[in-house]
Amino acid sequence: MIFQKLKKYISYISIDCVMACIYFLSLPFTVVTTPFGSLMKIITMPVTAVLLYKLIFGKTKPLAFNSVHLVYSVYVLYTVCGLFFLMNDMSVLHTKDMLLTYFVMTLISIRVYNDKEIDLIESSWVLVGVYCAYLALTSTEVANEFENRTIVYVLGFREDPNQFCAYFIMPVMICIKRIVEKRKFTLLYIVLLILIMYSVLRTGSRGGFLGIIIGIVMCIFLAVKSFKAKIALIMIGILSAIIIMTVVFPLLPEDVQVRFSVESVVEDNGAGRFDIWKYLFNYSLEKPERFLLGSGLFSTYTILEEAKVVDKAGAAHNQFVQVLTDQGVIGVVLFLTLIATCFFRSWKRNPYYACAFVAVMVFSMSLTLYLFKPYINILIMCAITYIMQEGENHGDNQKVIELS
Repeated sequence: MIFQKLKKYISYISIDCVMACIYFLSLPFTVVTTPFGSLMKIITMPVTAVLLYKLIFGKTKPLAFNSVHLVYSVYVLYTVCGLFFLMNDMSVLHTKDMLLTYFVMTLISIRVYNDKEIDLIESSWVLVGVYCAYLALTSTEVANEFENRTIVYVLGFREDPNQFCAYFIMPVMICIKRIVEKRKFTLLYIVLLILIMYSVLRTGSRGGFLGIIIGIVMCIFLAVKSFKAKIALIMIGILSAIIIMTVVFPLLPEDVQVRFSVESVVEDNGAGRFDIWKYLFNYSLEKPERFLLGSGLFSTYTILEEAKVVDKAGAAHNQFVQVLTDQGVIGVVLFLTLIATCFFRSWKRNPYYACAFVAVMVFSMSLTLYLFKPYINILIMCAITYIMQEGENHGDNQKVIELS
């Protein structure tokens, strides 16, 4: 009986879906480097090859080219044109990586998945959350003798605290979704949420904590439709907050607790970010053509190095300031259009993905997102189309072109 159910379930799952799951599961390995590049890139190469082969030579599957693909295509094309304004090793490298990322994003998200495949993809995200929480909770190394916030290593490679916290965005939203749907293991999803929040606090990432909290609040008040479910989630949230503030937070080192205070943010000037933003904004305003078209992809490295605004500054540490400096007002308009498209398309189909996208946009206020893997992976989720299916016809010989 169990074997028959498993066989029937597997019959609904395409190789495309399996490849997408492998890609999402490789997310935490972005920082792991090998002689052939990052481990995630090595995993991505065969995944891309299989998806491309299936697209060209496989059985005809439902396909959906939608508004996210269209807008992102235009934005990437404009980025490529930016090489006319600045062509150096860094701009060429990052433009090439953006093209490769765009290619993988399109291959994964252009396929129409059935509901069982989407459920499997979401489960792979939950596993990402479990693995990352394990890494955070078992890490014992701290930043330095002056900062006791936890430094997380992935297979021996040090991860940036903000990027690491961003891996939790989608797992948190899917846990909330499954709690609302009263799935099996609801209690385990609640426990995982608490462990994730503790993991974020241990890293001392203020942007990470704020982004995830805003995503959770949006889920409760906007994505959850049932009034009873809203009340239940609010109660769970209050209970979790009490546990975190009275039991978990006091366990953190004192200097990590202080990091989350408003006074700390003001005192250290946002870790120097406020000075960077002010300088780059004024720099863009100095010349009309610079303000309109920008100075070229990742031009901030040269600009900030020459200005010596803060020590070891390279990126703008703010996606909007970064795009304005690199790609001008035109780039900002295209980027804002992409944001709006991802949000409103997901809002109509799966509001939990829209909330995840808002959360990663909060991260963008202190990070540069061009090749930020959590951002790209959540963008893929916003571009995905899925259909509710019953029976054993899984959409073979069916082709759907979606232009919404």
